[in-house]
Amino acid sequence: MADYVFGANILENLTTGMYKNSQIIFREYIQNSCDAIDKAVALGILSANEENIDIWIDTDKRFISVEDNGTGITAEDFEITLQSIAQSNKQLDTEKGFRGIGRLCGLAYCRELIFSTTAKNENVVSTMRINAEKLRSRFYGDKKYTAQEVLDDVITVEKKISDEVVADHWFKVEMIDINDENEVLLDVATIRDYLSFVAPVEYRNTFFLSQKIYEHADSLNFKIDEYRINLNGDQLVKKYKTDFKTSLGEDEIFDLSFKNFYDEDGKLIAWSWIGISKFKGVIKQDSKTSNNKMRSIRLRKGNIQIGDADALQKLFSEERGIHYFIGEVFAVDKNLIPNSQRDYFIENSALKIFENALADYFEELHKVYYGASDLNSAVKNIKSLETAEEKFKNQVFVSKKHQAAEEEKLTVARDKAESYVRKVERRHQEALDNPNDILSQVTKRIIEKRDVLKILKLPQVFLLQVLPKNLPILFLNSTEKNANWFTIFLTLSGKT
Repeated sequence: MADYVFGANILENLTTGMYKNSQIIFREYIQNSCDAIDKAVALGILSANEENIDIWIDTDKRFISVEDNGTGITAEDFEITLQSIAQSNKQLDTEKGFRGIGRLCGLAYCRELIFSTTAKNENVVSTMRINAEKLRSRFYGDKKYTAQEVLDDVITVEKKISDEVVADHWFKVEMIDINDENEVLLDVATIRDYLSFVAPVEYRNTFFLSQKIYEHADSLNFKIDEYRINLNGDQLVKKYKTDFKTSLGEDEIFDLSFKNFYDEDGKLIAWSWIGISKFKGVIKQDSKTSNNKMRSIRLRKGNIQIGDADALQKLFSEERGIHYFIGEVFAVDKNLIPNSQRDYFIENSALKIFENALADYFEELHKVYYGASDLNSAVKNIKSLETAEEKFKNQVFVSKKHQAAEEEKLTVARDKAESYVRKVERRHQEALDNPNDILSQVTKRIIEKRDVLKILKLPQVFLLQVLPKNLPILFLNSTEKNANWFTIFLTLSGKT
């Protein structure tokens, strides 16, 4: 039987055709670095607090490098390791990368891609250079090449021997002369924002609620993988914060809610946290600042983001639903396997169980933001009555007809406020009866934060409920200075 021939286009599929977002190259190289660091720690050649991944972006020189202090690769294994495509010795259930193709991703975005490394107790620095520009030209020319012919033509290997055996161990990727059309890769601020939610790093220390996340993870015996990753010398952190902007104004996270997901055998398959706010509106995506880049419930495996911020959007009953929330879902089940592009999981029975569990939970969250929206609207209408009454009290009428029209508007406002008052009171009682429910926590926060309980105790609200609507406006705006008049009227009318 004749040998199979793989054309050069298979290399295009694994490089230029593999990823829809060029920034993903950082995720791929970080993923490989994390695995090398984990292995180094397991072998005892690196302490857990000594790990380091350094990313350098030189905009002027159009240069990018990613270097880690993991195991490195021995001189003996260097060529066979890097020249093996889609073949990896990594373990599926313990390591973040396992397909053996991620290292090729940089070939689509630069003129030359360089890998260099050394292993502990060796005196050799091994280097592989790949002419990425030449490789890409082979994809689109008239002449057809095999994958082997192209690789032989564009790859050079060098091993530099030193007189001294060194204790260093590292691996470095360098991308030389980034393509003009991939300018975003050189935008340090953009890459920092991207990696602040994609990379496996710790929460920033000003996000004080993060301690609850670590405590919940500990209660599940789950380790959140975190690494020290620096971009141009500054350490990356997850840029979560408590305040953010919505379509209806400022909001804030005041607490967290956790949810664990199990299969039918009671085995943990995933867990999540969401920020509890007043859910005033959809969280706005502001491309000019990083303030709201944290929106959505993000999907993570090995603490590396799967897909984009909206990977789980399809599990909400309405698309906008996920944009009311800030949070993360940590996949635990080893059978939840990222696909080759790492934008979701491969389809299997574990994924079906996972999606069904999340869809049920997201239906609960759907009720939360709808209930919060309804309550926020009620409170807004109650407070608007205060404004309307104050305006009426100080208004100068140009005629009796004008006054009658304004009185009619105020009567309508009072009628609306009555129904909203009853709704708020009912919701407040429900919150007191079910204090641990998410919506109950939101309800109490909305009522207490906006002083709705005080509004409910104002004389005008009492009058709305028990007295005729044609009372003089004096009593509908009873304040401390006319409290005596108010008391006298109640006594004379028999309403005490």
